[in-house]
Parts: sequence; C-alpha cells; structure tokens
Amino acid sequence: MLKKLIDAICQIFNNFLIKYNNEIKTQEISQPKQEITTQNTTNETYKYKQYYKPKRYVISKNELKFYSILLEIAKELNLIVFAQVSLYNILETRPNLDYKTRITYFNKIASKSIDFVLVDKENCRIKLCIELDDCTHQKPERVNRDIFINQLFKELEIDLLRYPAYKVYYKETLKKRIQESIKDHYYKD
Repeated sequence: MLKKLIDAICQIFNNFLIKYNNEIKTQEISQPKQEITTQNTTNETYKYKQYYKPKRYVISKNELKFYSILLEIAKELNLIVFAQVSLYNILETRPNLDYKTRITYFNKIASKSIDFVLVDKENCRIKLCIELDDCTHQKPERVNRDIFINQLFKELEIDLLRYPAYKVYYKETLKKRIQESIKDHYYKD
C-alpha cells in the first residue's frame, strides 16, 4: 500500500515538472528578445581625447630593423618571434599567495613588457627573452625598471638577452649571441 502511495506521489510530481517545464519553454519562446546595447546607462559623454592619444607605431624604427633580422634568424632556428610581450604573459603570481599579495606582485609586472620573445615553433615554449637597449634605457626610471627585470629573470631562471641598439645589425653576430643565450634550463619538462 505504501509503495502505491509513493508511486502515485512520484507520478504527480513528475507530471507537475513536465507541465512546469513546458510552461517555461512556452514563455521563453513567446517573450520578445531584449536588445543588448552598449549605450552608457548614465548618459555621460566621454571625452577620451583629453586622456589618450593614439600611438601610430607598435615598435620604434630601430626595433623594426632589429625585428627584421630577428625574423630571419628565428626562421633558421625554427623559432617564432613575438614583439612587445607583457610580463604577465611570461610569468604569473603563485596561486598559493593570499589575494592582496597576489595583486601587489601582479601590479609590479602588469604594465611592463619585454621587447622580443623567441618561442619554439613546435609548442610555443619560451626560449629566450630579448631587450633591445637603446638610449631610453639610460633614463633613471628605466634603469630601475631594468634592474627589476634583470633580478626577476635571474631569480626565476628565465633566459634574457640584453642587446645594445646599433644603427646596423649583423645577422651572424646576433644569431651567435642568441644561440649562446638559450640555455633551456628552466623550460625543460
């Protein structure tokens, strides 16, 4: 008798769920779709021109000369070149840190980038980071940034090549420096 009562209650409940689900589906179909807008809901007018100006070039003319030679070398060494890579794409904060500490140390790298990164063509594994040291690296704030990068990369054993800026780049000289600088000690499985 109890079994029949439980079966009846289950049947009523199942019928209710089926009816309820059908009503929900019908309501979803009959309701007009709401348009998604990107309009500012506070009707504020933004005047971004007072805060920003467009950069016309991603890299400097000297970096472009260097990049052209670097592309040739990378092809020969079965590598890919990335330019202006954010530090947060090269390293990350440790997940075991508390939130405040993670944010503090993330902010130290968030707005910094490396001029060029060479990666393995097969798996995109980082092989070498390259900083092209031009005259901007002599500015006091840039010197402090370079010291930070040098210490960070040394401690984390990330291969970094600092290459002086020249008017002309010699492919074989640069290729030799790259090959000498790739150690693979950190990036092995």
